[in-house]
Amino acid sequence: MKTNSSRQHEDAITILRASLGRFNLPLELVEELIERHIVVAFEKGALAFYEGNTDGMLACILSGYVNVYCPVGDGNRTLVRLAGPGEIIGYPDYIDEKGRHARLFEAQVATKCTLALFSRDHVVRLLASLPTDVLISIIASLNTFWSENLRFFATLLNLPFWNRLTIVMSDLAKRAGVQDADGIILIPEIGHEGLSEMIGCSRPMVTRLIAEMVQSGLLARRGKQYVLLKKWDFNESSPGFRKAARRLEAVSLGRPTAAGRSSTPTQPTAASSRGVVSYAARGSN
Repeated sequence: MKTNSSRQHEDAITILRASLGRFNLPLELVEELIERHIVVAFEKGALAFYEGNTDGMLACILSGYVNVYCPVGDGNRTLVRLAGPGEIIGYPDYIDEKGRHARLFEAQVATKCTLALFSRDHVVRLLASLPTDVLISIIASLNTFWSENLRFFATLLNLPFWNRLTIVMSDLAKRAGVQDADGIILIPEIGHEGLSEMIGCSRPMVTRLIAEMVQSGLLARRGKQYVLLKKWDFNESSPGFRKAARRLEAVSLGRPTAAGRSSTPTQPTAASSRGVVSYAARGSN
């Protein structure tokens, strides 16, 4: 009889196969990568990957959730993704002063988790053995992957905070949600500070947005988890979505609302001015 842990690992490997398949990798190469991995367990709060590290390892999350951060200087960092089972982390890198591939982002364990570690050198050796036409196909797929991420960033930057938060929570629901009678429960626990980093605004603004979503019957709290209720609209182009976004934008700018009330304009904070919106909803890091 399979344990819950073994089922989770099998499900994650299935997701990994599908993810790698998107890049047109040959099936035999995918299977060899999956066969040659090291399983490592991490406790909540542990740093799985450090910025600047040159260990040459990649990882697939088998169970649990991992926060991926981008250090932005002065000891600060921004949450760029909450990654879950089946997702690959640890791959973005840069060339350091010694000409080595160094890790660009940090990965801190959000819940107790298990990672499958892969050697970058092994991946490179496998790729080097492939025919030219296959490599060209893989490069084209990677270009599409990064182009989609860039488009997501550019789109998100031009949206009101309500829309940003809705898109981010919709993505979490698709990747890390479970359907029940009330709607979709977000399995990972994520606070207002994490959500504010994901959409590039202040924590008080996220608190106001969450309160408005709860009041509108779109969102609920169940313990420390959020529930996207049945009224939640995953289509940000719908009339209801746009109407709610305009209402929240008016409140945030201090303009009169339909009820005749106004609010003090929200001033930029350190959290919202550190950089661009940094949540890659289609990618993983």
